[in-house]
This record gives sequence, structure tokens and C-alpha cells, in this order.
Amino acid sequence: MPDFPLTPVAPYLPHSGRMVLLDAVTACDEHGLCAEAAVRPDHILLPPDADALPAYLGMEIMAQGVAAWAGVHAAARGEAVRLGFLLGTRKLKLHCPAIPIGTLLTVRVAQSWQDESGMGVFDCELRCRAPAHGYENDMPAGSLLVSGALNVYSPRSDAALNELLEEK
Repeated sequence: MPDFPLTPVAPYLPHSGRMVLLDAVTACDEHGLCAEAAVRPDHILLPPDADALPAYLGMEIMAQGVAAWAGVHAAARGEAVRLGFLLGTRKLKLHCPAIPIGTLLTVRVAQSWQDESGMGVFDCELRCRAPAHGYENDMPAGSLLVSGALNVYSPRSDAALNELLEEK
């Protein structure tokens, strides 16, 4: 495993540019990952003229935590980062309606189950690392904002990916 924190995170994700939602990977082992992110005024998922990110979009930030976990492990094995798919979620809980611009986030993902084909389930949570100015009472540091179990799939080979993407 590399030394932490890992920044930039882009080399460990199948994303680039503004779609990279994580700022740093702060810890990673065989069971899970911890990362940091921020809701900035130019956040790509922020609706136009909004002053907060709808909480349900925290699911994508958590999914990037899963992707970063897979990417860090691929890099440690000397393999390329592979494309992955968020298939769905179970037990998604939104503990707030929205996450204000300026909020610093902690992302935690823990592998619950994964098979040899690349299907997996990760228990995830998004917490407030530091609240946006003016939200200290509503969203104190450490507050749970979003949680859920993400169902994911990452094809183990190019052939499996091509089969998945092939038009029928």
C-alpha cells in the first residue's frame, strides 16, 4: 500500500476533471477506505443557483469512495484502474436534506461482500468533517449526513466489460 494521504485522487479513479469528487484518500486497507471531499461552489453535481448539494447526491460521493478503494488496490497490484458501475443502494438514509457549500466531508466505505465476478456490496457513510460557516449548530463536525449499502459491479476483464456493453 502507498503512503497516505493520497493526493491527487484522480489516478485511482476511472474519472477525470471535475468528475473527481474526492480530494484525498486518507486511509485504505483490505476492508475499506477513508477519504475527504468538499462541497465547493463549482461542484459538478451542484444544481444551478443552489447553495447546497441535495443529500441524495452524497451517494455518488460514497460511490467514488468505493471506486477509489478498488483503484488503490489495483495500483498496489500493478494493474490499471477499472471501470465500475453503481447498481443501486439499500438502506439509503438521508440524515439531512442538503449539504451546504463550504462543508468538508469524510467518506468511509467498508467492504461487506464481494465475489470473484466483481459484484460487491459496501457499507458507506458520509460525515461532516467541518461544517460550512453558519451551519455549526445544524451540522456539527462528525454528524452523519448520508449512509447506505451500495451495490457495485466492476468487470474483472476487458472481455467481461465488452460483453456487458455489447449491443444485443
